[in-house]
Amino acid sequence: MDIFVSWAGSGGQQVALVLRQWLPEALRFVRPWVSSEDIRKGTRWSDELWGRLRNTSYSIVCVTPEAVRSPWVNFEAGAVARAVGGQSYVSPLLLGMAAGDLGGVPLAMFQCTEFRRRDVERLVNAINTAAPAPMQASQVALRFRRRWPSLRDDIGRIDITNADDSELEEALQDEAAHVWLEEIEDKILEMVAWSGDTQPLAVLDIAHGVSENHVVTQHYLDELVRRRFLHERKRAGSLSTYSTTSRGRAYAVENQLV
Repeated sequence: MDIFVSWAGSGGQQVALVLRQWLPEALRFVRPWVSSEDIRKGTRWSDELWGRLRNTSYSIVCVTPEAVRSPWVNFEAGAVARAVGGQSYVSPLLLGMAAGDLGGVPLAMFQCTEFRRRDVERLVNAINTAAPAPMQASQVALRFRRRWPSLRDDIGRIDITNADDSELEEALQDEAAHVWLEEIEDKILEMVAWSGDTQPLAVLDIAHGVSENHVVTQHYLDELVRRRFLHERKRAGSLSTYSTTSRGRAYAVENQLV
């Protein structure tokens, strides 16, 4: 059974790597997948990622205070939920925070697991129940009881609160340096360019136009803003709206999107 382990920030990555090793010890049929370790060298990372999302059975999202509002982990969570047919096989694992700290982020729609023994054991049992060939409950309970101390200690040694996010930001900046856009980004840019500056669009309008849910759409909007193709207008009490920048207009004209 494939488990997609999502993370953001160096603290979240360290948690994901611990889970990658620990989960098969608790549930012998589990095959965890962590992007930093399991994307093959020389492949296009987006193709590998989407292929994994389409075939995943379950996702654990490592949520730390630094990553709770990361567009990337919220995007992956939404993509997994969509890939598995709308079933809620997405489990945010909260570290250094409680469910009430999620606020209005998309991750709040899923059943969360706080990092304490009873909650983590429930998560392991939920994964086992969702498996095509689950282990006996007594076996799961025994393996968890024997292996919980090592997970608790390994996670406890990670600096969750003050983790350095520089490696993640560097990776995002490297990706943003490419001049090509993906097909969905072209569609978004085309919609926004056609709407003009007098009618800026909100995420729900754009999501409807590109036939994607708002979580996926918001991820690509954030990327286009980051890469200076779109300008985000934030308004108190309402959703942000988007318009093209000079760079975005030039790209749209050169690539015959308008």
